[in-house]
Amino acid sequence: MHLLVSAIHDGARHNPGKAALRWKCNDFPYAAVDGQINTRALAMQLKGVRAGELVAYEATPGPETVAIMAALWTLGASVFPIQSASEGPLPAHAISSGVTGFMHPEGDYVKSAASGREPPFPPSLWLHDGVGARATVMGHHHFSDVLEGAEKRFSLSSRTVLGLTDITQPGSMLDLWAVLAAGGTVDLLNDHETLPRDCLLQHLGETEADLLIAHPSLPERLSESPCAVFAQFRDVIVIDTFDHQSRTTLANAFPCAIFHRWDPSTVVEDMSDHSPADFVDGTNHNFKDPHA
Repeated sequence: MHLLVSAIHDGARHNPGKAALRWKCNDFPYAAVDGQINTRALAMQLKGVRAGELVAYEATPGPETVAIMAALWTLGASVFPIQSASEGPLPAHAISSGVTGFMHPEGDYVKSAASGREPPFPPSLWLHDGVGARATVMGHHHFSDVLEGAEKRFSLSSRTVLGLTDITQPGSMLDLWAVLAAGGTVDLLNDHETLPRDCLLQHLGETEADLLIAHPSLPERLSESPCAVFAQFRDVIVIDTFDHQSRTTLANAFPCAIFHRWDPSTVVEDMSDHSPADFVDGTNHNFKDPHA
């Protein structure tokens, strides 16, 4: 079984009531997430999903994306999360990467007519950062390296709460699974792009998370309230390159955090750490605190 699915099973067995995910102010305990994974896996199997297949599906904000990914791993399939809303039901980059089928949002499994190359086995995750970019294939050993590096770097445990602002980004998915593997909680921070400003600020202020992944649009939303300060965040991970104004906005909003710049194609240990002042200056290459 995939090591991340095993982690969910272990969490459901040892601490079933512990919140695995938070979404729209509701908690989803490990037991509920585990049950949803099993239910989805059975439904997918009946629809025709088989071990060794590379399955594309639409990654949307919310717990469903996590459950679908884990259900496919449970069946021994490889996973290719995509964002298809603006590109049609099956983007060309998914077909060219050799997907064998597409999991339709309504539950149907559509087999691909194109004969792609055999996907990797054992099960893996194919991460794609947008049209024109090559997909990154991650096998079991890649996950082990990422999880080990994240646990060592951020001291992940069952007490960790991660504030995630975009589940569809490759780096965000990896961090999400690192926290779940450690038995922690992932607060999906609702759908922050559509939340009214007051609701977003309230949620950021009340979340128990001390670790945050900054979505590209987050600085713009926070700039609407320049006096908002969230001092509980200890670490802020940025995956995109921000301009000076965006970095200043984030530094003002999270003045007590260490900012980590991470390219998901590199190992966790290679991410750079810097204080809010250095983050504003753009000195992302200097290590400030290797044990943050």
